[in-house]
Amino acid sequence: MIKLEAVPSSSEWVFENNPPMGGATGEAFTNTLASSGMAPASVLAREAIQNSVDAHADGEQKVRVEFVAKAIKGKEKAAFVAAAGLNAIGSRSDKLGFKEPNCISTLGDGKKALNLLFVNDHNTTGLAGDPEDSDSKFSRFLLSLGDGGKEHSEHGTGGSYGFGKSVYSSNSAILTIYAYSRTVDGSGKAMSLLFGCGYYRKHKHGDGGYTGRAWFGRDVTETHAHAHQIVAPLRDGEADALAEKLGFEARGDDDLGTSVLIVDAVVDTAGILLGIEDWWWPRLLSNLLDIRVVDAAGDISFPRPRKREDLKPFLEAFETATGKSPADGKRTFKKPFNKFEGLSIGNLGFVVLDRDEKDQALVPEERIDAVALIRSPLMVVAYHRQWTVGTPAMAGAFFGADDIDDILRAAEPPAHDRWDRDARRLQDQSGRKREIVVKVLNGIRRSLKQCQGSASPPPPPRPKRLSVLERTLANFLTPSKKGPQPNPEPSTAPIHLTYDQEPRAEASGTELRLKASFNVKLKADENADSLMARVRVTCPVIEDGTTGDPIVVNLTSDVSMTDDTDRPGWKVFELTQSKPARFDCETDLYDALWTVRFVPEVEPVEASQ
Repeated sequence: MIKLEAVPSSSEWVFENNPPMGGATGEAFTNTLASSGMAPASVLAREAIQNSVDAHADGEQKVRVEFVAKAIKGKEKAAFVAAAGLNAIGSRSDKLGFKEPNCISTLGDGKKALNLLFVNDHNTTGLAGDPEDSDSKFSRFLLSLGDGGKEHSEHGTGGSYGFGKSVYSSNSAILTIYAYSRTVDGSGKAMSLLFGCGYYRKHKHGDGGYTGRAWFGRDVTETHAHAHQIVAPLRDGEADALAEKLGFEARGDDDLGTSVLIVDAVVDTAGILLGIEDWWWPRLLSNLLDIRVVDAAGDISFPRPRKREDLKPFLEAFETATGKSPADGKRTFKKPFNKFEGLSIGNLGFVVLDRDEKDQALVPEERIDAVALIRSPLMVVAYHRQWTVGTPAMAGAFFGADDIDDILRAAEPPAHDRWDRDARRLQDQSGRKREIVVKVLNGIRRSLKQCQGSASPPPPPRPKRLSVLERTLANFLTPSKKGPQPNPEPSTAPIHLTYDQEPRAEASGTELRLKASFNVKLKADENADSLMARVRVTCPVIEDGTTGDPIVVNLTSDVSMTDDTDRPGWKVFELTQSKPARFDCETDLYDALWTVRFVPEVEPVEASQ
């Protein structure tokens, strides 16, 4: 047993001694999700966001998460290595089980970049509670393994095993992370916390044996020979000061949340962005999640699942299942489950897959006829398919009802990547929980086959190249007119529209609002002193070059306007030679990721009569 001296005024790495009765090794914290079958970046996107969503603040369902990559060199790297105490890890690195390549051999090389990845969440509770309390979020997140407290105490969460924390260290080449949190203690007092964790191989070093777990903080272990090792997190000003040295984003007093730093990160931001789109699109569509991804060059990206051709059918199926889009019974279908012993089960939506010009489905082969499994956290648990592909090919989405959310959660393994009808946690005296999961999985398969039996096949694709060829042939085959072609006739409309303020977007938090102003006047050569005109302003969302749903535009004017009874959506006003009419436009707030088009329209009333 190595005697450790308490150093209350400084931070250091402390390696856990092998306890007399054994215990979990460091590798136990990193191996849990290592064989999920998903790309590491996708696993990180799933689990890190799940941890943040589960920690949402009271009254705040919308969570903001940022993935920020940095590559540091030179003096900045040297300062980081010193502040993080990485040389203490390097001194025994040959025994810690690191995979190659890693940063240890180049810690002193300022020309070699050290890759860092920060995962920051906002609108969450942070690591709340007394850090010395084993039930606090600090203890559950950083010190315990396999703590299933969420399963028993929290409804509607995604995690339940206490293994999700391992996703951070497993994406570090040196299995090392730091956590910085702005939160409140057990009495509700605001505080900052900073703590480091290493999850290494069980090893011997010098005269001692170690579990492979290590902590970075204040060693407050008592000095007698058999004292339990205790490493406390840095608090408040001390935590804030070291967080700044480590490159964490500063947090204000009210900016509660947690930031995790992955040292020597082995995942890239492009893979993280794809993972977010693949697995978190239901929550993004529901406007309950804001995500920002920043690469090492400082370029900012946002997830845009609606732009992904391979995801669009699943998005449409989800919106059909939730009633946002109506089912037509030919191409789109909605299949509600009947209640079971008074419990609502959920709804299914299905969409016939379109095909490209080569007659190939627009989704990957493994997702043809697959159904996205979704429950209350609004993450896709899995793209489920345990049957042969039918005709026509479809995509589906199942959204489980809140009544059975805890049962579906209990059917998930630690990776939360399927619903297992034989999961041990479903066992109860009556077998009712397992029966509900079986009902869901069997009902999904049966409903898919029923919809395929009544669906209309997709229309044959019209090759884009053919339409270009047709236009080219038309130019050749259409008789040309002799002589020069006349210029387009000038507009005969007596109205002239000019912008006083061209359309511009203004930020409001994480959303945008479009504003514009324009004037309408009679042309100077118009004989009439006045005429009745109508005006309409629309602002549709543009999706893949096509016009989507409009955003509400609030229109005001310095002239009197009345609703046009003949043309819904238009306003009628009187326009005179003596005074132009001014119109001010302001849209409702809309998602900053959307592309919109501002369309003002003005015409004489008689033009359409």
